[in-house]
Amino acid sequence: MVYVSAFAPERGESVAELAGKFPGSTLGDSLAAPVPLPEGGSDLYIDQQKFAAQFAADVKPAQARLMAIGQRPVAEAALSEHSQGTAWKSLPVYFIYGAKDKNIPPAAMAWMAERAHARSTVVIPGASHVPQVSHPHEVAALIDTAARAAR
Repeated sequence: MVYVSAFAPERGESVAELAGKFPGSTLGDSLAAPVPLPEGGSDLYIDQQKFAAQFAADVKPAQARLMAIGQRPVAEAALSEHSQGTAWKSLPVYFIYGAKDKNIPPAAMAWMAERAHARSTVVIPGASHVPQVSHPHEVAALIDTAARAAR
């Protein structure tokens, strides 16, 4: 299992709890007004004007603009929902993330990687929340390493 700039919650933890465990996230200040959902709750988006700096600072500006326009929302409830399982306890795990991630604090990802006993943790200097876009070769190499180890 490869975590790419991702949360690895323990059973019963929420991503909001994990995000708040360490300083460094500026996501809350970058959100646009919540979009109410017909069934209740809200969807959250990053303000398009703040998207590149918040989410994709190391991505070419034209590509970051397209990403801002096409971004998928996150349901506000998903941030506080408690994890129902812990895959990293039964599977070998690998982590890769950017040292300049402004969504998930890098300290949180380092802590989660250590807690999950990651076989490998790759931290990309200067990378944002989307190393799969800005550093695809490094991400692909780690996925290949994990796949080869699983054979």
